[in-house]
Amino acid sequence: MLDTRSKSEAGDYGVSTADAVPALISFFDAGHVCRFANDHHIHWYGRTPGQLVGSHMRDFLGETLYAKRHPYLERVAAGETVSFEAEVPHCSGGSREAAIRYVPRIADGRFEGFHTLVFDLSREQNRFHSVFDGTIVGFVEIDLRGVRRVMAELASEVADIAAQIASDITIVRRVLDCTPIVGLNEKACQMLGVVPTEAVGKPLGIWCPDETMAVWKGVFLDYIARKVSHEAETVIRRQDGTNLDVILSAAYPKRPEEQIFVVVGLVDISERIAREKALARAQLDLAHAGRVSVLGELAASITHEINQPLSAIMANGNAALRWLNRPVADLNEARAAIGHMILEGERASRIIARTRAMAMKGSGERTVFELKPTLAEAIEITRRQIGILGASCTLTGCDAPIRILGDRVQMQQVIINLIVNAAQAMSQGGSPGRVVEVGFQMEGPRAKVRVVDTGPGLDAVGAARLFEAFFTTKADGMGMGLSVSKGIVEAHGGTIVACNNAGPGCTFTIDVPIMAADERDLGEGSATLRFA
Repeated sequence: MLDTRSKSEAGDYGVSTADAVPALISFFDAGHVCRFANDHHIHWYGRTPGQLVGSHMRDFLGETLYAKRHPYLERVAAGETVSFEAEVPHCSGGSREAAIRYVPRIADGRFEGFHTLVFDLSREQNRFHSVFDGTIVGFVEIDLRGVRRVMAELASEVADIAAQIASDITIVRRVLDCTPIVGLNEKACQMLGVVPTEAVGKPLGIWCPDETMAVWKGVFLDYIARKVSHEAETVIRRQDGTNLDVILSAAYPKRPEEQIFVVVGLVDISERIAREKALARAQLDLAHAGRVSVLGELAASITHEINQPLSAIMANGNAALRWLNRPVADLNEARAAIGHMILEGERASRIIARTRAMAMKGSGERTVFELKPTLAEAIEITRRQIGILGASCTLTGCDAPIRILGDRVQMQQVIINLIVNAAQAMSQGGSPGRVVEVGFQMEGPRAKVRVVDTGPGLDAVGAARLFEAFFTTKADGMGMGLSVSKGIVEAHGGTIVACNNAGPGCTFTIDVPIMAADERDLGEGSATLRFA
């Protein structure tokens, strides 16, 4: 159909509609000669439809681009509707990216030609890249086909894919190592320390250190569960081998069966983490200075109070000796003096007990508390403090509730002390994998809590004197933490012991009684009772 643009044709609804659409609409015959072109060609090619009709497709595209169309032209000639994206020459110079669709026209079983629809993608792409490259968020686009292959393999081997992934973290590494990066923006390049060509086509796992596998497991499990998104704090490994603290944000495809590309967002939080660590160090230094100051005041107070009974003991001791050294010993007076010595000794003991009670954080009130949340809270309290030492902490145990009758805050004080000590030991020993493992279990009528580290362990002297007051292996230690901890545990009717592991490090084991069912009412109603 030649486009002579006669009056009758101009009034044709098909022509009017084609001219109104902001896209290139045309018809080429079987020999690839243009037989119709709408008015939008004026804006694209700078030529009117009358100038274009009768031209060959190579006149539109040029020889090189026309040659690239051959696979699509062969498919449409076979009666197939073809959609693709490609470059199309533009009158402004150069080419523009366009979405193209070829629709065959078949009459009496014979291919007569094809309709073309060409939509300009450059405006949308410019909008996309202005956001994609101009944001402070690093975007990494990944290909999910490797993920789907792994899932298909797992589906043929196990009944519950999510349970298998949850129990076998090596699957996560396998998934990351077969998930290629297909694109990343400028901010992501800065964060990873790469240029695009150094990252595109490489597996995502290159930038995911082993210590982040637990976070990526959560990302993968949420993808399987078809959640909307997942967000977590983690680290990525830069090209130079250093780690960068980031917030990882993964938005999952709405139609997983159709979409194979997704974008992972990365927000650099290294400065925030550095400030938090600096603040935590300052808090530690301030707390240490406060403890030293309090210890000085406490020592002065103890010295003043203890000196009185000690002076009385010495005076009564000397008096007893004088009564005994007389030519005729006055045993009654000697006995009286010794009795006064005993009373003054008991007075000194009470002063020490009162001081020790002040040293123990907590009210000393007996309440019923569950062990697991108590341990979890202690771990959360120490997270930043041990993070400065390059360590982390995990919690494992039974699901059954374990109830203890005692002072919850004091027991937390013991756990906090053991976790921090373990992290410090691993830091001093240079352990590569610095993970403090806190585990708990129920053994008959008692609960056992174990704090395990991979530090240098205990030597013979340290093991023998570990719980002695003022004994310490730290250059800046006071030697009070484990001694006070031992007193707290024993006040709860329990024991605390330490031993070296078969491998590196040592294990502290706390053994305390569990509140029996028939004691529950008594325990829960005894909030005013205090430890002796």
